Amino acid sequence: MKYKTKIIIIIILLLIAMTTIYAVESYYEIIQLESKIIRLHILANSDTLQDQELKLKVRNNIIDTFNKRFSNISNKKESEVLILKNLNEIKAIAQKTINDAGYYYDVRVFYGKYNFPVREYDNFALPSGNYDAVRVEIGEAKGQNWWCVMFPPLCFTDFGKKFDAGFESIEEKLKEVLTEQEIQLIKTNRGYSQIKFKSIIAEIIQGLVKNDK
Repeated sequence: MKYKTKIIIIIILLLIAMTTIYAVESYYEIIQLESKIIRLHILANSDTLQDQELKLKVRNNIIDTFNKRFSNISNKKESEVLILKNLNEIKAIAQKTINDAGYYYDVRVFYGKYNFPVREYDNFALPSGNYDAVRVEIGEAKGQNWWCVMFPPLCFTDFGKKFDAGFESIEEKLKEVLTEQEIQLIKTNRGYSQIKFKSIIAEIIQGLVKNDK
């Protein structure tokens, strides 16, 4: 075999190895991130202006109640216990909000694992993946949905002031739950496209893992 051919083969093998390592690292980074976060997912009855505004009122009242309760919790397990004990209260808050606004939609509240697309916020983005989440379905639940990070408590009612203090204040909250590497993973200053690319890689590997079972 000619020397140049050997070099080309070696380069190709190195590229394959580096790509594989990057793919595996991306997969495990996202798996670790998924295991530490709880999200809040609210689905509106429809896309009418009234139903979308109602969805936000439900969001505000749930967040106002539970952000305070999560403030002294530093791990996901305790958060799950708190949520599971209070699912009926979450439903009651949503139902009261709806009725007080003059609507009579049914409300369904669940806690489980759900698939989320990549979600970009002002200074960070969460990769797509299967996250544990509180899911609130209003009426027919056919309208545009809304979600945020319920634990660590990064949901804020006043979105106009949400990031006034910059990413630093959010990062301090994230440090209570995530490692420095995980925080770096979700910072959008590293490039939203990179987060999206890692999400795609993780989805492909997850699909292969599922099919292999």
